[in-house]
Amino acid sequence: MNHPLALAAALLTLAGAAHAGRPLATEDADVLGRGQCEAEGFHARLSASGTPDTRGWTLQGACGIGGTTQLALAYSRARSDGMTGEGLLLGGKTGLIGREGDGLGLTLAWGLTGAKVGGGSFEHELSYLNLAATREIAPSWTGHANLGWLRSESAKANSTTWNLAIEKSLGNGIDLMGEVYGDDRSDEWLGLGVRWAASDKLSLNASYATQNDSPRVRLWTIGFKYSF
Repeated sequence: MNHPLALAAALLTLAGAAHAGRPLATEDADVLGRGQCEAEGFHARLSASGTPDTRGWTLQGACGIGGTTQLALAYSRARSDGMTGEGLLLGGKTGLIGREGDGLGLTLAWGLTGAKVGGGSFEHELSYLNLAATREIAPSWTGHANLGWLRSESAKANSTTWNLAIEKSLGNGIDLMGEVYGDDRSDEWLGLGVRWAASDKLSLNASYATQNDSPRVRLWTIGFKYSF
């Protein structure tokens, strides 16, 4: 793959991570209520043997608009080997089954992403639909599962995506999590994450993920979320 395409792929990895339940790549089924908003951001480094590292950041804002629906807009910027790229995501989630207590929640996540590399212009790259389920599976343990569809305009191809994740609440605002995710066209990713609720509005998070491919790809992130 040539370098501009590799940078575009890295941008889409960052933009795609923006819509999820940070620091997981796996989406959760929770939806913001009307008037509830979140601002979040993270810095990331993507590396693979024999290729330049890609470093970038993403900022996202999301608000509940009622009707069990929330909208989100994210902007990503990444740089690798002297080349800069930008990514945009417009997405949202619509609740299908509200999660109550330890019951099942079911949500449809959806969105569009675009990328711009170098002096080019933004081009529509990905469209996706993702069915997300969340349920408490034991006291202090929460599980998430996703099954989705993704369309790549540059590859002219459709993919089936999947995610499985589990969270463990340790108390004192600290959650640990692990996940496995992938699609039917590439090797799976394995990820670990930690989240700390510094206050009732602010949380900090970090994650590490690696793709079981050759060369092995690694993704590190550190970020925050502020609710208002």
